[in-house]
Amino acid sequence: MESLTYVFVANIFLTFIDATIGYHAAPALAALVGSDEEENEGAVHGIRRLLSFVVALYMFFNCFAYFDRVAWLLYCTTVVLAVDITAQLVIFRKMAGPKGR
Repeated sequence: MESLTYVFVANIFLTFIDATIGYHAAPALAALVGSDEEENEGAVHGIRRLLSFVVALYMFFNCFAYFDRVAWLLYCTTVVLAVDITAQLVIFRKMAGPKGR
């Protein structure tokens, strides 16, 4: 059961990393939605609001799984966090790549 503590703490850091990447990647992700600057600003705000909801869900499931000792849910939360971080990085690099060159 001690390994669950390590996974729990790792998930907390993964959630912070996910939130940081999502906050900074929001403008690149918003470029997919709108064409003019006003639409992009609204999309960035919407993405960041959605991000706070997603982070709250991650933390809820992380705490729920840890304190109820549901190992499979804790590991599933870790996998979902890792996939989310990877997807954000891939999309951010694809969107920001051509402009940065």
